[in-house]
Order: sequence, then structure tokens, then C-alpha cells
Amino acid sequence: MSEFNNPQSPKNRRLFLILAASLILLIILGAAVYGGYLLGQSSSSQISAMQTTNPEPSSSAVDLATQASTSVPTAVQVSPTVGITEPPAPTAVETATETHVVEMVEPPDMPAASETAVPTAESPTETEAPPENAADELDLSTFYEVWGLINDEFDGQLPEDKELLYGAIAGSLNSLDDAYTRFIRPEIAERLRDDLDGSVSGIGAIVRPSDDGIIEIVRPLDGQPADLAGLKAGDLIIAVDGQSIAGMSFDEVLLMIRGPQGESVSLTIMREGAQEPLEFDLVRAEFEVPVVETQLFDEETRTIAYLRLSSFTRAADQEVTDALTTLLAQNPDGMILDLRDNGGGFLDQAVAIADRFLPEGIVLYERNNAGSVNETFRSQTGDIAEEIPLVLLVNAGSASASEIVAGAVKDNGRGILIGETTFGKGSVQHVHTLSDGSELRVTIARWFTPNNLSISEEGITPDIEVATPEDLGGEDDTQLQRAIDYLLEER
Repeated sequence: MSEFNNPQSPKNRRLFLILAASLILLIILGAAVYGGYLLGQSSSSQISAMQTTNPEPSSSAVDLATQASTSVPTAVQVSPTVGITEPPAPTAVETATETHVVEMVEPPDMPAASETAVPTAESPTETEAPPENAADELDLSTFYEVWGLINDEFDGQLPEDKELLYGAIAGSLNSLDDAYTRFIRPEIAERLRDDLDGSVSGIGAIVRPSDDGIIEIVRPLDGQPADLAGLKAGDLIIAVDGQSIAGMSFDEVLLMIRGPQGESVSLTIMREGAQEPLEFDLVRAEFEVPVVETQLFDEETRTIAYLRLSSFTRAADQEVTDALTTLLAQNPDGMILDLRDNGGGFLDQAVAIADRFLPEGIVLYERNNAGSVNETFRSQTGDIAEEIPLVLLVNAGSASASEIVAGAVKDNGRGILIGETTFGKGSVQHVHTLSDGSELRVTIARWFTPNNLSISEEGITPDIEVATPEDLGGEDDTQLQRAIDYLLEER
């Protein structure tokens, strides 16, 4: 009698564990689908990318956010930094992170808006019947048959039970064909949550997955290890410490690149124009990613205020409001809001920051799979920066929450967008923190601009197109200079 037919054999005990794990997985997926439906009907929703949007398909310095509670929505950051700081995710909802993370409950430590009432979200009046749980009728006999044969015949070491469970969960989610609905292992989820504190240990670069699954460097952060070692925007990471990353998930690669401060990591890079791969040895550093940076440009007897926002963190609105108060006290003639390489963050922070610049109106619509409006997010009149001439800088690294602000400013005719078409991460993820510290992020809706344009399908197209320079904020920053020139010409 084979071990598979022996009820006391170790292999049969493993198969029993596989069966139990599979049933647990089905229950989790069923709860996630039903939870996503209920969340879509909620009237007080707040979004996070990788992630944050992660932009995984994402690109941003801080990607995602998750509360300690079991289920919280965030805005996802799409392009995480390899510090890596991850837009750039998301009780939080994602907009990118990695942008590198969207949930719909206001985090308890969220600072209140200081200038006006928190923007309101209008709930639809129609309701739908809860979806049937497809997991109840799923036939798993083939699954058990396959693993019975593997237990009996596989000539090699079988994975540990937890690895088998995680692999089964990730594989089942791949069948949804949605890059933002995903399972994140506990150790990676913990790293992503740490990013929200702003302190990162790694090489200091914004990264995102390329179209062929290789990790692309969007931009090295000034003065950080990647920048000092000579890495450039557009470089493709093909191996870490001599190990090929082919077949690895985006999160697995980030975990390999990050690490304790002071330890070395070797990256193998493919660079356009180089005939052979390039090797770079970097020493990881711990650094704070500044959320807000400001400057005043004195030009031809006029003054232009400049505010750069790197991520929509929990306290982003408060920091932006404080910075605006200081800048506007200098009576500038125009304002530049720089959202380049901002992979996203919390939805409520995106709505609040848009409200700082907008009169009463619509910031965005959230629609479900049927096209029905789940939420309408609005701005209110009476904020600090509603009248000053405004230019927004955006590029391909602007994702999720950044696209919400950019789309709201453009569609409301409040300002001019200069730069490149944005990333195009406009989906809402409900982030569940599971009992073992892992995360399940489920896409529950999509974002549309006030003019009903899909952020996911289109991205946000600038009014004036200018290619992104290698050195953002440097002497040859052609996008920034075009924004200054525009404000001077309009005045």
C-alpha cells in the first residue's frame, strides 16, 4: 500500500494540511469579495498603490499604508523607492505603493483639516444584492489529486506547509488578472507598513516593474546610495547579489534590495547603450524621505512659490497646509505644486490636499465594476490657496493619489499641468491585515476624474508636454523652468 493510501503516513498528514489550508483560503477569498461589496456601499470611505496605488505596477517613494486593525482601506503608491521607499500602499485604501497602497475608514491618527471642513463623500441610494460566494461551489478534487501524486512521486524536497499555503493563495489571485489584487507575505507587509513612518533603509531609489517584469529605476534620490553609485533613471535591475530576479514578484525583489543600514548589496544592471550588464556595489543607508519641500524663486521682480510633495502620507495634508501658510505669507505671484515621482498614498489626504486649491466642486468619482458611482468626493470653498495662479508638475512616476489631485485641478480649470502623462493607477484596494501579519489587497472600485475620465485607462495628460529631465530640481530641470516661465508669462 502506498503512503498516500495510508491514513497515518506523514505525506497524508501533509495532504490534510493542504486541504485545510485550501478551505481557509476559500473562506478568506469569499470574505474578501463580500467585504469588498459591503465596503463599496459604505458612505464614509477613504482610500492606499504600490502602492499606492506600488505602484507592482506602481512607482513612488511611499507606497502603502495599513492600520493595525484587520481591515483598513489606503491609497496605493505605485512606485516604491528602493530604500526602497514604497509609494508606492493602503483601515486605508490604496492609490501606489507601490506609488508601491485604498481603504475607506479614516485612520484615527489623521490630522484634521485646518482650513475647512473635511471634503464630503456622497453615497449612492441604490443597493445591489450581495454576490454569491463562488468558493462554495468550487470543485477542488483535481487540486487534491495533483498534490496526492506530488506527495507520492515527487523526487525532491517538498515546501513547508506555510510556503505551500502562500503559494496557493498567490496563484489563485493571479487568475483574477488584476495586478493590484494581491497577497503580501508577512515580512514584506511589515516592510511596507514601516515605509509609512518615512524612515527607510536601503539604496534610495524610486523603482517600478517594467512591462516585461524587470525592475526599472524611475529615479535615484539625490544624495542617496543609488545616486552616489551612479545608477540612472531607466536602468533595469536583472539580479541582486548575483541572483537572477527572473520569476520573482516585485515585493520579493524589494525585500532583497532593502536591508539593514551599513550592509552591502550588489545590483546587476542593464542600461540602454551598454553592451554588457553593469555591476554596482552599494552600502545601504537609513534616511528620512522628506514629504514636503518648499522654495521661493525670485524672478524678474516677481516671486514664485514652489512646493514639492513626495507622498500622500497620513499627515501629508497637515504638512502641505503648514507649508502653504508659510509660502503664501510671502505674497508670491504664482504657485508650483510638484507631484513628479509621487506614487500615491491615502485617498483622504489626496482629497484634502486637492481641496486646499479648489473652490466648491467635485474632486473625483469612485465607480464599481458595474459603472455605478459608489462615492462622489467633493471640495469646499474657503481654503488657503484657491485663488493663486497654479501649475502642477507631473510625470510618468506620478500615480494614484497624485493623479486624483492632478485630474481634479485640470478638470476644474483651476491650474495648468506641465510634464508627462501620469502613470495610470486609478483603482481602489481594500487592504485586509490578516492574522499572521500578511495582507490581502482587493480591488473594489476605480477612480474617475470630475469629467468622468478613467484614471486607470488614460492616466492624466498634461496641458503642456515637457520630457522629464534626469535631475529633478537641478539646474537643467526643464519642466520646472517651463512652469516658472508659464507663470511669469501669464502674469
